[in-house]
Amino acid sequence: MRNSRARLTAFAVLFALVIAWPVVARAAARVVAPLGWSESARAAPAAQRRAGEWKDALGLRLEQVLSERDGDLFAETVAVFERPEPVTEQVFSTDAAAIEALASVVAPIVGEQPPEAAQIREISNGERVVWARWSVNELVYECVLAPSGSTATIVIMAALPNDFGFQRERLDEIVASLEGVTAPMPRFSLVSWLVGAVLVWLAMALALHAVMLAFVDQDHDHKQAGTRASLVLLALVAVGTVAAYMTLGDREAAIIHSGGSLNGLTVWILLAGIIVAGGHFLITSRLDRGVVRSAPETGAFASGTYGTSDVLRSSITRTNMRMRTEDLAATSGSWVSGPAGVPADTQQPNDLEDSGVYGPP
Repeated sequence: MRNSRARLTAFAVLFALVIAWPVVARAAARVVAPLGWSESARAAPAAQRRAGEWKDALGLRLEQVLSERDGDLFAETVAVFERPEPVTEQVFSTDAAAIEALASVVAPIVGEQPPEAAQIREISNGERVVWARWSVNELVYECVLAPSGSTATIVIMAALPNDFGFQRERLDEIVASLEGVTAPMPRFSLVSWLVGAVLVWLAMALALHAVMLAFVDQDHDHKQAGTRASLVLLALVAVGTVAAYMTLGDREAAIIHSGGSLNGLTVWILLAGIIVAGGHFLITSRLDRGVVRSAPETGAFASGTYGTSDVLRSSITRTNMRMRTEDLAATSGSWVSGPAGVPADTQQPNDLEDSGVYGPP
């Protein structure tokens, strides 16, 4: 008893941990500082001030500031911002959609005019980012929109037009070496998965039941077929839940963005399968028609199944046969001479009476 309680307690604790497992938020991508550049607090004051102005204009969280060494007339500035919304697959569906998505974010800084150049670039880790360049107020801006899990990363780089030719290769290197860039968030419908899990388990339960009736329980015993189908379904539920967890692991960010969680969805898939298997067993156990394994080839029980009408008909027939035998005995008297005057109660038993057809069973 104590071992059973301990196991149940451990299972309950494990279940609670699975449900309440904390979700680690993914941070924005980061820029690898080029040789000779300063980062964060060591960045040039003018670069930090410029990044602060961009932060106020964009209304986004400033994650990182980099600048070339202090002392120049203009410190080239690179600022990294985090946007709480993810970059979806639709953004990368076409070049026009990608450029529009980037332009709408950085419009408070570069204005509404279209970029001088723009493209979808593939960086060193194999992922894609959106890149564009503007020239505004005697400055050249290069901006990048990069997916970073459940968030989006915005990188803004500024340089003087006269220095842009010298800095261009370095800026391209900054874009190519971005760290933390992920694939864009795929589409995910949480409702479809919640409803689909129930429908899949229901379809599998019905299919297994039909297979059991056709190939295993050929006597149409729904109770036995339902029991076997439910047991097989429980095994498939366990395997399917593990497979679903492993498959959905790469789409965790999309699940979170849709309002769910990977652990919660996995538990739903498991519980839905268990409930369907249990409900299938309870329903099919009431469909048993009462198979008679030793049914005769002819008569009331020849079909292999029986109902209340069959039992009543058989009982009435046997009762009438008993009454006829008793009536014959009463009218003929208690002493009936047999052959050679032998009393009837000393005669050998009749084969018909022994068979139970005419007389008490």
